[in-house]
Amino acid sequence: MTPSPTEPNNPLPEAALLDDDTRHRILSSKRRRVLLDVLDDRQTPVDLDVLAEAVETRENGGGARSEGVEPVAVTLHHNHLPRLAEAGIVEYDPVARRVESVRDDLTG
Repeated sequence: MTPSPTEPNNPLPEAALLDDDTRHRILSSKRRRVLLDVLDDRQTPVDLDVLAEAVETRENGGGARSEGVEPVAVTLHHNHLPRLAEAGIVEYDPVARRVESVRDDLTG
């Protein structure tokens, strides 16, 4: 049974279930899919630089860095994390550059 948005184990109780269009839009980006996978493996809060390094490593299969961590951090900060926050999937503090919580019912 999927927890309701108001149950205590849902870290973002104000977020409604994602509709299909929002889910498809969020998952259309490979970087967002990798980011969500990284966040699934971590406890929050998570610093942006730590996330960027983990995303960059996974995108390159753990091998040599191609893009570098800073450009990844920039795209996460200006693009991907704000989109996820707007959709109610994460709580992102852009001033502290930290993801505070992650929604755990994305398949809803």
